[in-house]
Amino acid sequence: MRALVVFTLVLPTLVLPAPALADCAAIELALAGVASDVRCVASPDLTTRNADTTPPDNSRPGLPPNAFTPRTDAQAVSADAPFRTTIDPDRTFPGLQITGAMIDDANARWVLRLPTNWNGRLVVGVPGGFRSEFMGDFIFSDLVIQLGYAYVSTNKGMLNFFFSAPAADPVACRLSPRVAATGTLFTHFYVDDPADTIREWFLRTLQATDVAEMSIEAHYDSQPERVYLFGISNGGHVVRRMLSEFPTRFDGGVDWEGVYWSAGGPNILIDLPVALRNWEPYVASGFSRQSAAFQAMLNAGYPPDIFARPPTPGNTFSPVFGSHWETHANNYWDVTTCVFVRELDPLYPMSQLDPLGRSDTKDYDYAARRKPFHLAPRIGQIATDGDISRPLVTLQGTMDALLPIKRHGRPFRDAVVGAGRAALHRYYEIQNGNHIERYRQSCCNFTQLEFIQPHAHRAFQLLVDWVERGVLPPPSQCVPRGGTIVANPGAAGQPERCAALLEE
Repeated sequence: MRALVVFTLVLPTLVLPAPALADCAAIELALAGVASDVRCVASPDLTTRNADTTPPDNSRPGLPPNAFTPRTDAQAVSADAPFRTTIDPDRTFPGLQITGAMIDDANARWVLRLPTNWNGRLVVGVPGGFRSEFMGDFIFSDLVIQLGYAYVSTNKGMLNFFFSAPAADPVACRLSPRVAATGTLFTHFYVDDPADTIREWFLRTLQATDVAEMSIEAHYDSQPERVYLFGISNGGHVVRRMLSEFPTRFDGGVDWEGVYWSAGGPNILIDLPVALRNWEPYVASGFSRQSAAFQAMLNAGYPPDIFARPPTPGNTFSPVFGSHWETHANNYWDVTTCVFVRELDPLYPMSQLDPLGRSDTKDYDYAARRKPFHLAPRIGQIATDGDISRPLVTLQGTMDALLPIKRHGRPFRDAVVGAGRAALHRYYEIQNGNHIERYRQSCCNFTQLEFIQPHAHRAFQLLVDWVERGVLPPPSQCVPRGGTIVANPGAAGQPERCAALLEE
């Protein structure tokens, strides 16, 4: 729809004099035949300070519980207060909030926010996990709305999950290995339905951008001068693909801890079973750093385990300490492996539980199944080869125990360099940053961790300066604990890669 030229000098990112604004009727007319269930409201404040900005969980009629959980989604990826995005207490940010679905699928949802004081630009948010279009409300939307950007986010074409039972559901996955209070819970993720695939994420992101541009044209009588992407985790993976495959649609993007997929590895189907195989032997060793299981985890690229400060009693395996690896074993490693095996290797005969009540996800062997079951083409359809065509800023924490930086951030950086695209890429490692921001504080007391959000917000402004004013961002670097991205990392002793994954 648009031809873009990077580095062209344009007006600074300031709030421009507002044009005459159309009402909701004009937007609804513009989206006729493209979107369904379009609902447009005038909002006195488009930030999350307004309770109506993010709807309540399970507020869409006709869906099972947990299929649509916008408030849980936004909280899950954000630091708790007071470390969330700061909202100016002396201003409000009125505008229109529009929600809807794509015409061909009622579950392919999006949310669009059009501020009254628009700066002429659009940010496309891409959520992590399998979460809703509201996932980025604290970490993306609150930032860019205050700066005057229009904001759209997609759910990547699918709902989240619902509780199920393995006897009746062939694609059920355990939500958590052991939850003493509730017993074992099984879930059905929509991504494992035949109609929903990872490949759809790219299409739905493009369609949400279309919806936003049509609505912007109808509302402001203008097209956005620039369109930026901002994605986290699975959303960061999408940002990488968009800047590689659709360079005429986007001007640049921020990739926050994106997933790396390669048919030959690394990929999730190789890495997570290693963690699952070594977790229980590590527990049996008494959490010994001298154990073979601990060393195997380090050899596989995982950051070292750490313990809560102060201790968080009541955890399943470590009632005294509170283990960082334990939070991932209980919440992410098992279910994430299961979901992606179901999606990418549907012929794998996963029994879900062995006679001792343990999941057999730990036994998954990607190398043994790759050729016989033709997995390489499936992975190839979603892989990221580093051949980006627009400016991209990538950030990842060194203590990411879900997507280890040695298996995700660094291999992607290597792929970009190998593709000859290093001039379009900046890569910032955040010392002691983790995949889940809230593990730093009230959730788990892993005070050794560092927040990535401030650096991601800085990265967005660096990206805008890069694209719109030709100001090259600082070179790729390791950002030390308590530090920041600096203009001359060599002089500051900040190499591109952190020397150790954990700095005590």
